[in-house]
Amino acid sequence: MLSYREVEDLLTQARRNEEIQRRLDQVEEFLLVHHDLHSLLKHLGGRIAQVYELELVTLALDASNQRLRLALEDRPDEILPPEVFTRPRKELRLILGNLESPFLSNRISPELCECFFPGGGFVASLAIIPLWVRGEFLGTLNLGSGSSSRYQPLLDTHFLRRLGKKTAAGLEACLLREQTRLMERREAAVEMAGAACHELAQPLTTMTLQIEMLLRATAEDDPRRQHLVSLQQSAERLGELVHRISQVSQYVTRPYAQGLRIIDVEAASQPPPGEE
Repeated sequence: MLSYREVEDLLTQARRNEEIQRRLDQVEEFLLVHHDLHSLLKHLGGRIAQVYELELVTLALDASNQRLRLALEDRPDEILPPEVFTRPRKELRLILGNLESPFLSNRISPELCECFFPGGGFVASLAIIPLWVRGEFLGTLNLGSGSSSRYQPLLDTHFLRRLGKKTAAGLEACLLREQTRLMERREAAVEMAGAACHELAQPLTTMTLQIEMLLRATAEDDPRRQHLVSLQQSAERLGELVHRISQVSQYVTRPYAQGLRIIDVEAASQPPPGEE
């Protein structure tokens, strides 16, 4: 038969487990609501700080992750919030020692603060949770507390791992949606480029041949010949542009007038990274 103290300990542990699960459910509900990557990044830190009653929560994204880089570069006008930033994986590994398990400390060095909480603020203890999904490293979720007893070495990290898995899954879902959107844009850009080249090729060929015929029929000292030569050069440049458009294989834009963005033909016609 259990003693009164043992029963109390079991009840305390049960209440603790219930509270851990309740907080994880709240985070999961939040992750299921936000579908846009930038919206998720904007609100993630604040929501986790609220649920876990933390002073600081930041997100360090892996600067070498190609999927993250492409998703963020696709919307250059979307500025990352102060609590979200990128860090080279080598730097994270050098500071943490490994990127496989949560890192907990209540002895905060300036190096740790600068790397994981660059915006400042008092942190007495911290937990840094690596974010992995299907073998891919996305970055770290960084929890900062004003209490030195909140996170410390040898503390049970099971619930932190679960929080990291849910957060990584939420980021992965957003990245998959971003990839789908980018692929649709890429396909649309390629199809539009192909259609434009098809429509331009025939009249351009006709114009080029007619200019050549006029040049052959025009005397060297005819003052109109220089105009024809200029037209021929313009037709050649147009032909080069049509050729570049025919090589468009990705969706790349550049700023245009009145805040608009247009396809950057030069960049879009280059082979995607890794396909040279």
